[in-house]
Amino acid sequence: LTELALADSRALRPLVGRLWDSDPTIRELTARVVGRAAAAHQGLGQEVIRRLMWALNDESATNGAPMLAVIGEIGHRNPELVAPFLGPMTSYLWDASLRRGILEALHRIAESAPELMTGVRGMLETLAPEIDNSGEREILDRLLAAIRECADGR
Repeated sequence: LTELALADSRALRPLVGRLWDSDPTIRELTARVVGRAAAAHQGLGQEVIRRLMWALNDESATNGAPMLAVIGEIGHRNPELVAPFLGPMTSYLWDASLRRGILEALHRIAESAPELMTGVRGMLETLAPEIDNSGEREILDRLLAAIRECADGR
């Protein structure tokens, strides 16, 4: 599927629908394929990210949580493509149903471009004392550690 999506962007349309599959493995694999294809095609990638960001908005009447893994994958493979969207995405951390997905997406992006996280570091540090979910806390702690390492030049 990855090769097909890379060769023909029309293959992405039916794949995007699989992001809401009831099977978490299918959702995860689909996010990787869509993310990889979108990251490889600059124009397509920008359009995909815009649509995914819209899905996070309450007005879209869509469950945007599955979209976050795609944004993380695009950002891991093509960090510059997601850079303008990090602030807006991070602004949804108040939403408990999106928080873990946002943190996971940010962490995935930070794996290849921790320097991009400096712009959202303040929001993350402000959020830290409010996180009581151990899974979210673990992801946030790893993300903040990566940001600190980058700031320290390691």
